[in-house]
Amino acid sequence: MNIKIGKRLAFYQAKYSAQEEIEEVTRQSGFDLRGMSNRVRNVLLYDQDIIDKRMEICNGCEFKMGLNCKKCGCFIHAKTRVATARCPIGKWEREYDFMKGKPINGTHASS
Repeated sequence: MNIKIGKRLAFYQAKYSAQEEIEEVTRQSGFDLRGMSNRVRNVLLYDQDIIDKRMEICNGCEFKMGLNCKKCGCFIHAKTRVATARCPIGKWEREYDFMKGKPINGTHASS
């Protein structure tokens, strides 16, 4: 039951935190919807090294409470797989900038 609630909370948190970025992208002049599918595809991480590094950081964090983060309330297993997500206390950063449609210098598996 708690896992189901955690997944739902993570979904809504991701949905509403990305809403501001999406609105800014669509307000820009000359915005082309044809590039949107590539941006949406890049929201999820496929690099297992980065996912593992984020999970390792979260597992050692003082704010981890079961499967969730006490600081932001996220379901850690889901949030570590979202490229536009970042740690609320700055332990790891975004991998992808949705507004620019480009990868950015975020969490590195080698560090």
